[in-house]
Amino acid sequence: MLSLAGLAATLALAAVATSAGTAFAYGRADHPLAQVEVSANCDNPSFPLCQPFPAGVGTGGIWYWVELDADGTGDLSGAACGHTVGGVGGPGGAGAGSIKGTATWQYTTLETAPPGAIFFGTFDPHDRYYAVTITDGSTWLIPTTTGHYAQKLANGVQLQITVAP
Repeated sequence: MLSLAGLAATLALAAVATSAGTAFAYGRADHPLAQVEVSANCDNPSFPLCQPFPAGVGTGGIWYWVELDADGTGDLSGAACGHTVGGVGGPGGAGAGSIKGTATWQYTTLETAPPGAIFFGTFDPHDRYYAVTITDGSTWLIPTTTGHYAQKLANGVQLQITVAP
């Protein structure tokens, strides 16, 4: 009987914890507004974006998570990888790196977005975006409306964004 009571208490606690309406990644002191997850993959070497640098970004991907705070800052964690296409007996290779640090952000619309901001067609239904600047200096436009966004630019070239409270 104690096991059943313990299970009921655990399930009740889990229900309360998962029903929270705000991001609790680093506690309330940071005044978190949203959590953003981005997965961008460029695995089609014939697509212009996946061409070797400087013509494109090369083949590989970037995956990161940002917790956005009310003061225009955020915590960033993720990874990036690149690989070359070598074929049978060819000069293939790969490399990866960690992304950790802070980010800054501001509200914007498509019309008022910072020059050079990266936008992949993940339209916010209210034309309201987080302009998130990550550690490499690039600024990504992320919809502010909670949900999942997906954009397939070509076979092997896709972007997934999830915005959670």
